[in-house]
Amino acid sequence: MATFTTSNTFVELEPNAGYKEIVVTSPTAISGDIIEVTLVNHGISKTGFLTINGYVQTTTASVVATEAPTTTVSAGVLSITSSTGTGKKIYRILGKSN
Repeated sequence: MATFTTSNTFVELEPNAGYKEIVVTSPTAISGDIIEVTLVNHGISKTGFLTINGYVQTTTASVVATEAPTTTVSAGVLSITSSTGTGKKIYRILGKSN
């Protein structure tokens, strides 16, 4: 699959010193699509990725299910591969701050 870049939104949260949380929303991703996140652009160090939680809206603005995306980090770029169906995807990424 090709890298999926259109219409993704990023929100940064800083729950406490030393950690950074990013919320990535992709309104139309399908299984196998790849979303790339340059960690340092969002306040996470290149080697600071800790965890990800994924969710998918299986019915528009209604049913939300968990998703287990596949991830890799290379040169500070986190690649998230969508794993479940079609629909709005939401990913919560936690990492160590720059």
